[in-house]
Amino acid sequence: MRFFLLLKILLLPIILFSATQPVLANSKISPSLWQIEKNGVTSYLLGTVHLGDQQMAGLPNYVKKAIGKTEKLVVEVDLSKVNPLEQQQVMMSYMLLPPGKTLQSEISAKNYKALSRYMTQQGLTMELFQPMQPFAVMLQITLMEYQKAGYQDTFGIDKQVMNVAQRLQIPIMQLETLEQQMGMFKGFSKYNNKMIEDGLKELSDMDKYFNRLIGSWKRGDDAELESYYQETFNGDSYSALTEKVLLTNRNKNWVKQLKSKLTKQPHFIAVGALHLHGPEGLLKLLEKEGYKLSKKNK
Repeated sequence: MRFFLLLKILLLPIILFSATQPVLANSKISPSLWQIEKNGVTSYLLGTVHLGDQQMAGLPNYVKKAIGKTEKLVVEVDLSKVNPLEQQQVMMSYMLLPPGKTLQSEISAKNYKALSRYMTQQGLTMELFQPMQPFAVMLQITLMEYQKAGYQDTFGIDKQVMNVAQRLQIPIMQLETLEQQMGMFKGFSKYNNKMIEDGLKELSDMDKYFNRLIGSWKRGDDAELESYYQETFNGDSYSALTEKVLLTNRNKNWVKQLKSKLTKQPHFIAVGALHLHGPEGLLKLLEKEGYKLSKKNK
């Protein structure tokens, strides 16, 4: 189960916003853009990635044009509305263990040893991470590995979409708050050891678990993204909980928020790419609500 890959890349944009980037045109990538129509109102849906490489600097012209045709941008969470100090306070309240507990007390001796070995190889000490929840530790080291591989939040698609909307003075609507996103981790504590094991495995093979996924997104290969979804959520209890909490429950809530708005005003929706796929992904949920969907990649 690619828990941390999904979190940092396709699901939760819980990364502090950096400085505004230039609005560039990019013909090197062609991610899938979906046109959504009902009652004569046209909106757009773009699956995003929250970290990117230099090849992802700038949005394709067809994406920027679509943003310009809409009257409101919809994102998972708008961190630009929360000052950095408040962001840190909220995140730390969820990421730190309660008094009397340590990282070592929350995972098995085997996994603690494996994690210690990894930290030593990276020139880090376990003492720095002792106060942190296991999910928070893996989140931090996964982000470090992505940055080493050349992936940065600066090139994240969410930020670039928001930058275009802000320059066009298009108002931004968030589907969730930072507190809601961080609160989703509460139910995963019984899977602490599974998270450590899977996370370290993912980091040992970036090409298998990450580069393939990013390549599919850049090409707009929806069949491959759908296949990746099916491989990721393989039916065990941990996988089922992750799919329910991080994807399907949120997808249903988002459609509930949006379905009436999309018949009155053109919106541009930019959310993590895997939210579009699967049996209860946004594409299928919107079709069930009577929306006509068509793919636009030029």
